[in-house]
Amino acid sequence: MLTALFAWMTSSCGKVVAKWGAIAAAVGLAYWRIRESGRAAERADRACETTKAAANREKIHDQVSKLPDADVRDELSGWVRDDI
Repeated sequence: MLTALFAWMTSSCGKVVAKWGAIAAAVGLAYWRIRESGRAAERADRACETTKAAANREKIHDQVSKLPDADVRDELSGWVRDDI
């Protein structure tokens, strides 16, 4: 069985199939590496945006906590409908 496979791979047809198989494997590997590098870059961008959003949220929370209650109530009254 193994001898027959070796004989077929050394024939002209087997060489062509092996060559195209190697080319397909190289193209597949290149595609996979490019795709994974893009995914890693997107994850890094998302982590950066999450960190910036957390810092912004903390900054706003600090600003609001320093305001007197009446000022907070006045700011939030613009977000409540009057027709209820």
